[in-house]
Amino acid sequence: MKASASGQPSAVSRQEGFPEGWHAALSEAWTAYLHGSYPIGAAIVDGAGEVIARGRNRLGEGRAVDGVISGHRLGHAEVNTLLTLPELTAEESRQLTLVTTVEPCPMCLGAMLMARIGRLAFAASDPWGGHTDALTDTFYPRQKNVQVSRAPEEVERMCTVLLLTFFLDHSMPREHGFFVSHQEQHPHLFEAALQLHASGALAALRTRQAPLSEALSLLNGEQA
Repeated sequence: MKASASGQPSAVSRQEGFPEGWHAALSEAWTAYLHGSYPIGAAIVDGAGEVIARGRNRLGEGRAVDGVISGHRLGHAEVNTLLTLPELTAEESRQLTLVTTVEPCPMCLGAMLMARIGRLAFAASDPWGGHTDALTDTFYPRQKNVQVSRAPEEVERMCTVLLLTFFLDHSMPREHGFFVSHQEQHPHLFEAALQLHASGALAALRTRQAPLSEALSLLNGEQA
C-alpha cells in the first residue's frame, strides 16, 4: 500500500472502497454505537496508510480502565486510540495521522498534541464542541504545525448523520446548542437524521447487531 503525495492515508479498504484508516474509524464508530456509546471512532495511520492503532468512544459502557478507558467522561475515541499506540520517537509520531469520525473536542485535540501526532484528518465537523480552530488561534497548538485534512464527502455525510441520529434517538432536546449549530451549518444532513430517527431504521440495526456494511448503506441513503 502506497502513501499519497500529501502523506495522507491512501491504502484502500477492500470492503467499502474507503482508505484503510477511514474504514477502521468507521468500523470503530459503528461498534461504539452497537455498544450504546457515542458513535465515534478513530484510528492512527502511518505514512503508508497502514493502521497502527484504533479505538472508539466507550462512554456508554461499564466503568473500567484496562488499557483503554470506558464508562468515564475521558473515554473518548481519540484518547482510547492514543492509549493503544506503540511507543514511538517524537519524529516518528509527527509522521502519523490521527483519523477520526468527528472533529476532536478540546480534550482529544490536547491529547493528540501531547502525543506529538503531526497530522489530523476528521470527517464530521462539530460546530458545538469541535476545537480544531485552536490549531490556528492558540499559541501552543499553533506552534505544533499540525496538518489538517478532511474525509471524503461521503464519509463526512455518514458520520454526521450517524451522530445526529444517535442524539435524536437518545432524546437530546431539540433546542440544545449541538442541534441548533448543526441545523444552521448542515441543514440537509440534519433533515436526513430526522428522517432516520423517525423511521427507527438505525436503531433497528443496533437491535440485531447488524454489520457495518448495512449501516453504511443506510446512512448513505441506499436503503429505506
